[in-house]
Amino acid sequence: MKTKQPRSYFIILYFVFIGSIIAQTAESKSVRVSGTVLDPEHNPVKKAIIYLDSVNTRMRADKKGRFEIDLNNDDKVIMAFSPIYGIQSVDLDGSEEIQIVFPEDGPIITEDKLSELGFDTKGKARSKREPKDYSKYLDMYQLIATEVPGAQVNGTKIRLRGNALNSVNSGQEPLLIVDGTVVSSIDYIMPRDVASVEVIRDENASLYGTRGANGVIVIKMKK
Repeated sequence: MKTKQPRSYFIILYFVFIGSIIAQTAESKSVRVSGTVLDPEHNPVKKAIIYLDSVNTRMRADKKGRFEIDLNNDDKVIMAFSPIYGIQSVDLDGSEEIQIVFPEDGPIITEDKLSELGFDTKGKARSKREPKDYSKYLDMYQLIATEVPGAQVNGTKIRLRGNALNSVNSGQEPLLIVDGTVVSSIDYIMPRDVASVEVIRDENASLYGTRGANGVIVIKMKK
C-alpha cells in the first residue's frame, strides 16, 4: 500500500524548485555598462582592446574612446590595452559608467608580453617548449612550495615573500590565474595536468589592479 505524501510536502518542493530557478537567474544576470578610454591628456583612445579579468573580450573602443559591454556578477576587473599606452585596469564596483585613463608614465607593453604574464590574448602563438612534468607532486600546494621561488605554503594558504602588503597577519594571498582566468581556489587542479607555474611581482603585478598587490601566480594547463 502506497503512503500518501502530505500536501505540505509538495508545497515545500515547489518553493524549493522556484527558489533555485530564481537564484540561478540572479547569478547569471548580466549588466550592460558603458565606458570611455582616455589618454593621459583625457583625449579618447580609439581601438583600445577591452579585457575582463585578463581575458580579451575582442571588443574595441570606437573613435570617441567609447565602448559598451555586458558584465557578469563574477567579473572583477576591466582593462584597456593600447599598443601606444600599454594596459590600464579599473576595479569594478557596480558603476554603470566606467572611465579608464592611461597614466602619463605608464609602462608600455606588447600583447605578446601580456600573454607571457598570463593574460588570455586569444589567438597569440603559444610557446612550443615541452611542458614540465609535475606529476610527482601530490597537490598544487606541494608543487608551489617546491617550484615557486619565494612561496611560503601553510596548508592551503600561500604567501609570496617580498610583497609590501604581504605579511603573516595581513590575510592577503597572491592572485591566482589559471589559463587567463582569475580563480579563488586551486584545490581542483591535478599537478600532472599543469604545463607551467610562474610568479609575477612588483610593476608587472600592478597590471592586475589592486588584487595584484600581493603578487600573482600564473598557472597554465596542458592542452
